[in-house]
Formats: sequence, C-alpha cells, structure tokens
Amino acid sequence: MIISLNKRPIRTIVPFLILMAAPAIGMATAASCTDNVHVVTVSDGARFFTVTSTHAGLSVQQAFDDLRKIAAADGYVIATEPDYGSPNPSMGIGKPPSPVPTLIQVQQPSGISFTSIVSPGNESKGVPERLCAMVGKFEAGRPALPDQVEPAETAAETMEQSRTTMPVTRPVVNILKPNVPFDLAAAKAALEPGHSIIRGQVCGSWRGNLVLGSQPVLLYPATPYLQQVLALGKKAKPGRDQVLTDPDLVVARMEAKPNENGEFQFSRMKLGRYYLVTSISAVLGGSRDVYAGHVDTDYGSGNVYTSQNFSYGSDAGIERIVDVKKDGDTVKVTMQPHISPFNHSGLGGSILGCSKFGMKVSHGM
Repeated sequence: MIISLNKRPIRTIVPFLILMAAPAIGMATAASCTDNVHVVTVSDGARFFTVTSTHAGLSVQQAFDDLRKIAAADGYVIATEPDYGSPNPSMGIGKPPSPVPTLIQVQQPSGISFTSIVSPGNESKGVPERLCAMVGKFEAGRPALPDQVEPAETAAETMEQSRTTMPVTRPVVNILKPNVPFDLAAAKAALEPGHSIIRGQVCGSWRGNLVLGSQPVLLYPATPYLQQVLALGKKAKPGRDQVLTDPDLVVARMEAKPNENGEFQFSRMKLGRYYLVTSISAVLGGSRDVYAGHVDTDYGSGNVYTSQNFSYGSDAGIERIVDVKKDGDTVKVTMQPHISPFNHSGLGGSILGCSKFGMKVSHGM
C-alpha cells in the first residue's frame, strides 16, 4: 500500500530487518507516551509507531465512520479510503504539511491498529503523543460492553484440570539501556562537512563466488551513547535481554549506495570515530536431474529423469568502526562478514578481501 500526502509517497512495508549489527537491539517507546506504543525501525531508517485497540461493540464501518469524524475535527485529511471487501480494511490519514501519515487497520476479529510512519531523516518529536490522542478519543466514544461473567470453577475442578495442563512459563525480559543520554544536536554536528574521505567496498565469499554488496551502507557518529548501545547489544542474551534505544538515534546518519563493484564513499568527513553498518545477501541457483519414474515399452524399459531448477541463498550483517585521525586523509575499509574456518555453508569473509582472483563474481540482492 502507498499512502501519499502532499505528493510525497511513503511505502508501508513489513519490518524485517533492523540495521543495527549487535543482536537484540530494539527501539524504545517515547517516554511521554503510553506504554502501549511500540516503535520499530526498518532497514531503510523509517520508523513505525504503533498502538493497538479494539472496535468491539462497533461494526468495522461504524469504527471507520467514527475515526473519520475524529480525524476531520483534528484537521486530518483522508489519503486512502477503507476497502470493506478486504479482510483487514485500512484507512490512511495525514495532517498537511506534516510528512508523517497514519495508517489505521482492522485486525480480525475485533482489533484495530494505529500506525504513524516517520520517513528516514524526519524527527519523531510529538508523533507518539498525537497517535495516543487519536486512540484516546476513539476509545472514549466507543460504547461500553456488557460485563461477561464466566462460570467459576470449583477448587476440585481446577486441581483436576492442572493435572493435564502444561504450566505456563512467562519469559523474563531484562531491559538494558545506556546510562548516558542521546545528544541529537551533538550527533548531527559530528556529520557536518570536513575534509576527509571514507572509502570502502562491501563483499562476501560464498561457495566459490565473490558476492559484491548492493545494500545501502549506513554511517553513524560513534558517540558515547551509540558505543554503549553496541556494547550492550554484544553482551545481550537472545530471548532474555532487550536493548532499548532512543527513537531519534537513526536521525543523525549518512547513507551511501554501493556501485556495481560494491564500492562506496563518504566525502567531506570531519575527524572522529564512525560506525558503519550494512547487510549483504545473495541467491545462487542451477539445475539438476530429478528421477521422475520408470517406463516400460515394446522397445525396452528405463528410468525417466527431468530437469529441475533450484536456488539457495545466504545473508549476513556487517559492521565496522572507522577512525578518521588526520584531517584530509582518505580512510579505506573493506566491509565483509567474519572470516571463519568453520563456516562451510553461509556467506562469509575471505582472506583475500574483495579480490576477484580465482573467484566467480555475483552481485548481492
């Protein structure tokens, strides 16, 4: 779906990758909004602020009619109308000249989600508050539901039921966060023009192929805040620890698109330390003969084979810390996955770096 406000289209996509190389890094909700707001940052830097509610007591059309009235009263315009023939109707709204659209979507059977989409480079200040204000007005106008009384179980019935029921285990999440505040102004100042260059190449080695990177390379100032985030992410245990970061961390950054050789460059950089992160992936394929059956004819018998195409893929995240120590220098960096003698199937690094010597060349996805 595309929501278009002021002729500036923003494509809503399913979040599948957060381009922070340390594991278990999430984005924190804004402190001034309710705990129900969930924030996700996707690979291109867009941020999705989402809060869920329910339209129980209202039909889908009644819910959207109420929301249309609330939006109009607050100065919003309707960008996309709901399709009531869809299993999950949605409506896009926005308040010009703000570039932040909001997608309202029904989640069956009676849920409804409100998602504000902040495009890369735009600040998120005030977005959670505006989102929660709309949800609050919608919930205030929803009719109260009659209390539903469940038949109470006797102590004996509860005891007997527990004999054949697996106990519920609730995961304990340990929240990790930096002990220094994020200084957006200082991070932006670190990206002001200087006189140095950071030049590099993205590549990987996979099954005799040199894979050249094609995904954007993101550069962040390695502020004390970001360095703490990365350190916490490296020690976080998957499934137990979650690192919370400031939603505006992704605002102060630069992005370079590699060329056909996987080469990229950041020009006019100031002295300092920078964090570079990207991803690389590849899909290779071929064909093989597959047994299809056995036939008997007047002239003889034999096995029948058919040709079958196949493909296989691999991907990896890559991160580097780069120091620019001398004004006017050109700092070179090779960005490739870790080199490991035990990696026999996945995409990894090569001791030859991005050299094409003895390698077939393919381009990453």
